[in-house]
Amino acid sequence: MSYTKLFTFILSIFVVGMVELMIAGILTLVSDDLNISEALAGQLVTIYAFTFALSGPVLVKLTNKYEPKWVLLVTMGVFIIGNAINAGGSTFTVIVIGRVIASSAASLIVVKLLALTVVLSKPEVRGKMLGLVYIGFSGANVFGVPIGTKIGEWFGWRATFWMIVAVSFIAAILLMFQLPNKIKPAEDSDASAGTSRLLHPKEAAKYISITFLILAANSAVFTYISPIMLNGGYELSAVSIALFVAGIGSMTGTSLGGAMTDRLGSRKWLIISISVFIVSVLLLNVTLPIYLLLLFIILIWNLSEWGTNPAIQMGIIKQVQGDTSQIMAWNMSALNAGIGFGALIGGVLVEYYAPSYSAYIAAALGAACLLIALTIKR
Repeated sequence: MSYTKLFTFILSIFVVGMVELMIAGILTLVSDDLNISEALAGQLVTIYAFTFALSGPVLVKLTNKYEPKWVLLVTMGVFIIGNAINAGGSTFTVIVIGRVIASSAASLIVVKLLALTVVLSKPEVRGKMLGLVYIGFSGANVFGVPIGTKIGEWFGWRATFWMIVAVSFIAAILLMFQLPNKIKPAEDSDASAGTSRLLHPKEAAKYISITFLILAANSAVFTYISPIMLNGGYELSAVSIALFVAGIGSMTGTSLGGAMTDRLGSRKWLIISISVFIVSVLLLNVTLPIYLLLLFIILIWNLSEWGTNPAIQMGIIKQVQGDTSQIMAWNMSALNAGIGFGALIGGVLVEYYAPSYSAYIAAALGAACLLIALTIKR
């Protein structure tokens, strides 16, 4: 894969990831402007994630017979429309409609780009390339969420969504020129031919289960990091810095995870990264009063969680012969269902208990992930 294609894929994943994760940074601004509770505003993450989860496999199946380039371009147009509705919506209901439209489009964009990464990469570096492309998603944490939070703080949260519309348009133009009209098959399979065979269903199910649980664990804490820190006595500017550090961790973790997956294998790296994740979220509340230590724990937490993604994707790919789009769609559905489930649990804790409880829920879900990872065949 050329550097220009790689950049285009990363930017496209970046803007999709930013839309999903952005609510964590502007949660308080949205709830204040719309006169709704923070818990209800947090459900914009849940709605987005569940829509993504439900629509992904269906849309992938419906579009498999069409050329990926044109599917991506049309879908990017729909994604832009959804975010324009988010930016201009004056009520919670209208914004929900915009989130549903944007999420449905995003579910197809992500899966198609990850499948094309497999097709366009050499077999020996696919873990690395998937990790690099997925940097766009974690990069949305590093740059997108903190920048979007600042823009929301300065100009209002709607300006954040107009920025997303502008970046999406640039990504669509780049895809138009970077993708060929016809995609050739991968050099070692018929990955682009639209046919596939699941070799080991049980092992694939284990990886997908880990995706769901680890993202639920992460989302339960990350979605409500703003109220967690504000309740701890911090200002919104401190939250922006923490989100930036979280992004650095996620971006580094995604890249590291790809390299370590190629080196150690999916199973071994998953066990290591999940174990680190569990320890780090357990230390979150302990380090809350000490800002620098808190930032370090946030860094390690996000590095370890995002480091699991390339390992899971490579583990799943090895269970399939042929086209990987459908299995990746199911994995992305599990990912977003996990995000939605975690945001839902976190919302309940914020509304009825204390935001800090979400760290313990995250650790418990992480422990379940670790048990599943230990049962994966070597």
